[in-house]
Amino acid sequence: MRLFIAEKPSQARAIAAALPGPQLKAAHHIECGSRDVVAWCAGHVLALAPPEDYAPELARWTFDTLPILPGRWKSRVTTPELVRAIQQLLPKADSVVHAGDPDREGQLLVEEVL
Repeated sequence: MRLFIAEKPSQARAIAAALPGPQLKAAHHIECGSRDVVAWCAGHVLALAPPEDYAPELARWTFDTLPILPGRWKSRVTTPELVRAIQQLLPKADSVVHAGDPDREGQLLVEEVL
């Protein structure tokens, strides 16, 4: 299977429309023909973790704890059903097509989900 991961649902529909049919629409992906599947992220499927995820004492900010500059940034999944759908499709894929928008945000979003 060839798995396309789009940045947003409208982009996934446009990609699916260009692929061979028939199309079978599921809750979080579209199956196209016999070997293509198009899944999508949605806006901010990942968000930066709040300060207390780094250390409990950062839950309440003080001048002593600012600035907060973690060595490695953490993120939280804000749309778990979309991430789960992609996680379930990835092992079945022979190839993955990164179909995020060709800008920093679109590229980063799909890369972080992967």
